[in-house]
Amino acid sequence: MGTGKAAKRLGVSVKTLQRWEREGRLIPVARTDSNRRLYTEAQWRAFIGWRQTPECPARIVA
Repeated sequence: MGTGKAAKRLGVSVKTLQRWEREGRLIPVARTDSNRRLYTEAQWRAFIGWRQTPECPARIVA
């Protein structure tokens, strides 16, 4: 996912993600040919400490 979508999911601005990269806190997994940052869903989940496990399903419908 791109920087905008990753920022939205993390609840921060794009500038914050860019700063976190400079600080070495959250490094993008890849860059596009046009040098845009790319992040994976697993990467941002790990960053916030949320992992999907069988004991903790991703979605609960009541």
